[in-house]
Amino acid sequence: MLMETPLDRTATARRFWLPAALCLALLTVAYARTAQGNSHPSPWGYRTWAFGALAYSDIIALHEDRGATRHRLPYLEDKIEYPVLLGLGMWWPSLLLPRTPGYFALTFAGLSLCALGTLWLLCSMPWASPWIWAASPSLIVYAGLNWDLFGILPLALGVWLWARGRDRWAAVVLSVAVWTKFFPVLVLGILLLVALRKRLRSSLELFAIFCGVTLLLNLPFALLARDNWLEFFRYNRVRDIEPSLYLIAGWDARRSVPTANTVSALVTLAAAGAIAFLELRTRRLDAMKAACALICIFFAVNKVYSPQYWLWVVLLLSLAAAPTILATAVSCIAVADYVVSFSFLHLQSDRAWEQVRWFRDTLFWPTVGLRYAALLVCAAWAFSQVLPRKVLAV
Repeated sequence: MLMETPLDRTATARRFWLPAALCLALLTVAYARTAQGNSHPSPWGYRTWAFGALAYSDIIALHEDRGATRHRLPYLEDKIEYPVLLGLGMWWPSLLLPRTPGYFALTFAGLSLCALGTLWLLCSMPWASPWIWAASPSLIVYAGLNWDLFGILPLALGVWLWARGRDRWAAVVLSVAVWTKFFPVLVLGILLLVALRKRLRSSLELFAIFCGVTLLLNLPFALLARDNWLEFFRYNRVRDIEPSLYLIAGWDARRSVPTANTVSALVTLAAAGAIAFLELRTRRLDAMKAACALICIFFAVNKVYSPQYWLWVVLLLSLAAAPTILATAVSCIAVADYVVSFSFLHLQSDRAWEQVRWFRDTLFWPTVGLRYAALLVCAAWAFSQVLPRKVLAV
């Protein structure tokens, strides 16, 4: 199923202004509640306060960890556990406003522009549901939690360019998304698969563009600071299993890491293979629903689920035009996941061990289970919609 051509500027603006007002209000609340943490002088003091106030931000915490002034140049002077563009996204605000309040304000302004830019693109795509993004309360708790919105905007822009028939530029921009947060590579893979409808040469050309952009962004760091550049890959390979389906199943958080990595890769590849089979057989795949299904599967089987990943789920549901009831439920679960997860961290930081045990068994693990149930429901819904009903009936 080919994507509809995006709307012109006038039609997009008519769809944009009302949801934009609500989106901006949510972002304002997000900034007001999170920026209070700028007054805490030490990283641990900040974390203790932020967990209890339910106002934690990696942006403030990691800036404090790096001295609360200008960061060292990523990879060349410092090890960063993120892809190259996200590392640079963490770094540049510290050049202009190195003190914590200014650094957070500038970073959040950039993230807010990304959120609003994403909304504009969604409003331009006639098949998308921009209200799912604009009205999601997950923006209040996750917009300033991490730098993910820096990767979300290029993902949305790449899809928009693809819908406009600008395939080469779409491949460039989606490559930028990949080297900001990496797992958008799954969306790029689906669009490369759909490009085979034209001819094999088209898909190979777009893949070559991805390889070229990858080399352009990574090769300088790989040559000049190979060990620091490899930190992203090394860290994610050995990172302990965090609360996930694996721990629910009783796996060991450290010793089971290699097995969890393998299972995650195999299940994600199997899902991708099923999607490829459907596309190659029918040439009717709905790319956005397929992307939603594949990334939700990846999130469900990955050994780590960072809380702000909910923003990606909300975006994908918007791109896939999910039913309102599903999108609303996901946003509510996303907020509940934030509240429970950081309340649990607060109890742990206070060393209230009796309360920790009660909270863990009564609220924390049931909420983790609800998180993964929601991801699997999203994946199941999207998989059920990847082909038109007439094709499925055949």
